[in-house]
Amino acid sequence: MQIQIPTGMRDLFPEECTNKEEMKRRILNVFRSYGYAIVETPLIEYYATYQNTFDSIKEEQLYKFMDDNGQILALRTDMTLPIARLCATKLGNVKPPFRFCYASNVYKVRQSFAGKRNEVTDCGIELIGLDKQSDPEVVTCAIDTLEALGLKEYTFEIGNSDIFKQACALAGVDAEDRTILADLIDRKSMIDLKDFLSQKGFEGKVSGFFRSLPLANGENALAESRKICFDEKLVNVISQLEKLQSDLLLLKPKAKISFDLGKVPHLNYYTGIIFEAFIPGIGTSILSGGRYDTLLQKLGRDLPACGFGIKLDYLLEKEQFQQPACRKLLYPADRIVEALMHAEELRKEGPVELVPWDQDKMEVVK
Repeated sequence: MQIQIPTGMRDLFPEECTNKEEMKRRILNVFRSYGYAIVETPLIEYYATYQNTFDSIKEEQLYKFMDDNGQILALRTDMTLPIARLCATKLGNVKPPFRFCYASNVYKVRQSFAGKRNEVTDCGIELIGLDKQSDPEVVTCAIDTLEALGLKEYTFEIGNSDIFKQACALAGVDAEDRTILADLIDRKSMIDLKDFLSQKGFEGKVSGFFRSLPLANGENALAESRKICFDEKLVNVISQLEKLQSDLLLLKPKAKISFDLGKVPHLNYYTGIIFEAFIPGIGTSILSGGRYDTLLQKLGRDLPACGFGIKLDYLLEKEQFQQPACRKLLYPADRIVEALMHAEELRKEGPVELVPWDQDKMEVVK
């Protein structure tokens, strides 16, 4: 009989667990330094909470089961919704802002893998109750988090979900075509994108704007995109990003930050900035977040919010932290009490492992 674990899950060995705990420690120290307090929420949420909150929930991505009352439950897919629920219900009479952080496992069924897993440990923050003027705080906290882990080769990409959403609204793109258009832009499928726009009758500045989005990244992305905006509302979004860019140049002049207007959000609750961080050798973002000003309204409390999460499991193969060496105390098996007393003294200077042996003496070895 072959005993296996479910698809997308993994066992972690001691060295990996040690590395993960060190990452958690460093990350939570950054969060606390910004005034964020750690919270825990149940691993299980009502499936109806997801249904009532998200416009187009991907049911196949949730782990679902029933309780003894026939209610459908689901393992949490992230920590944003549980913390938003907490602020909308149990803290409903408490004045915002709320600064919460977390280090929790989250679960999502993935049909295809690109280095992704179904269970990951997510560490992040949620700043709830402050508007987009607080975006620099969330972004600088994210950058400090990357640097606290010793990541030197990261790239930090910032976009804005309003660029695509407002362009679609101004151009009269319906919901079905918007989904197709978002996918083509996200995949940077330039030929198919051009054909689709032509087929749907989009021409001139509108067509040119959408065709430029997949390539609207790099050093001059904001200045170049401003030139091709076909409406003042789009120019206003560019202006907001330019203000954020100037703020971040003052706050984090050495950070590797770029802007990407072709960044289309995969979660429809984003309402402003969206951002991701990448490091070489990992085929998916290790950190992601953004602004979600309408999510809590669907839970019964209208508060703006912004946050991010960093996935520790994607970093395990890349980041190794030096741990204190564990010495071994070799001792005769019949002298266990004496060995424990001796080890107690030794542990004042670091970890000690007791190892019985066949000699009539005690000896400490590295």
